[in-house]
Amino acid sequence: MKLLFVRHGDPDYTIDSLTEKGWREAEIVSHRIRKLDVKDFYVSPLGRAKDTGSFTLKAMNRTATECEWL
Repeated sequence: MKLLFVRHGDPDYTIDSLTEKGWREAEIVSHRIRKLDVKDFYVSPLGRAKDTGSFTLKAMNRTATECEWL
């Protein structure tokens, strides 16, 4: 088993999302991740984490399990 941890893109803490740069980072990392054979996705409940994963999840037509502890 391999685990891949991805940190959220550049955050905008005031709105719990990503900055313009963060959205670009999320899109770039999504191009790399979608080439991998990922079985399961997990995400923290924070908006910036969910926003970062959104590109990959949409491209792979997948959903993530939200975990409070992440």
